[in-house]
Amino acid sequence: MNLSPLIYFSRLYGADPELVTCGGGNTSMKEDGIMYVKGSGTALKDAVTDTFVGMKLDRLLHILDEEYPTEDTAREAKFVRDCAAAKLPGEENKRPSVEALLHALFPQKFVLHLHPALINGLTCSLNGEAECRRLFGSSVVWVPACKPGYTLAKQMKAVFDASERQIKTVLLENHGVFFAADTVEDLATHLNGMMNALRSCVSEFPDVESTAEPTQRTDKIKAVTGKRFIRFNASPAALKFAASREAAQPIMKPFNPDQIVYCGPRIKFAACDNCLNEIDANVIVMKGEGIYAVGDTEKAADNCMMLVKDALKIATYAQAFGGAQPMADELVDFIVNWEVESYRKSVNK
Repeated sequence: MNLSPLIYFSRLYGADPELVTCGGGNTSMKEDGIMYVKGSGTALKDAVTDTFVGMKLDRLLHILDEEYPTEDTAREAKFVRDCAAAKLPGEENKRPSVEALLHALFPQKFVLHLHPALINGLTCSLNGEAECRRLFGSSVVWVPACKPGYTLAKQMKAVFDASERQIKTVLLENHGVFFAADTVEDLATHLNGMMNALRSCVSEFPDVESTAEPTQRTDKIKAVTGKRFIRFNASPAALKFAASREAAQPIMKPFNPDQIVYCGPRIKFAACDNCLNEIDANVIVMKGEGIYAVGDTEKAADNCMMLVKDALKIATYAQAFGGAQPMADELVDFIVNWEVESYRKSVNK
């Protein structure tokens, strides 16, 4: 299979910071019963032939016909094993994206899955589903939030089975978007159409960039968190949410799995130095001052801050769709303990 078109659009969209943060998202291409899908822990912007994992479509789709355990750990362990068993010979040392089965559900040749802040302003909003119907009608399918992995694949299959028309675009609540098409040009049409529609709804585009130097609190934050590296953001958007505990509420819980992986499940709000004792979070919102992100490595601290800025954007865009809606606590707890995301975090340190 000639993967040149897949490599082309993977690198194109992966290099756009408006679409991809910290290497999130994945892509695939199908031909003659074979699918090549992005490997877990790799970055779209750096895509080469070896980035992708070859898989047998029929073997993948057969997973949805099997009986699976109801207990989370046992179910997801079996799901990972069954996905691995669908790999082509010679691909044994690669790990396909956990969303490989979702890609397989689309009959179209190309699939693009992204988590752009602008789109997640809709998927992470209180009125997201209703606004999706208003803006896109039946051309876009909305899938309610659920546990990722096998559970999401089963829910997606039910949506596909119930549809009377070919599905080309799917919005996943508190997650992101899937676009599917038989040409790379049509992928661009679907993506640009949605982005333009959402831009027309949003009245505020937040400034999340900061040139401010860390304050005198840096050493104390390092000491109480035990982290060696720290990043500080005093951008206009950060200061807006750091104005008070009430102002910070929209960003105090994660919006999507990426934020859990890179920022952790908790954010700390601090109004004074004494509030900085015994911090159990990688993100600290300091009242009136800005936002700190910490990490064990420079890359971890950088990634954490990138997802903080992503959260600032999502919370701002969500105002156009009824206000921000973070992930449910049950889903946060599941992802914290999910082996798949632990693996992704380990290869992105």
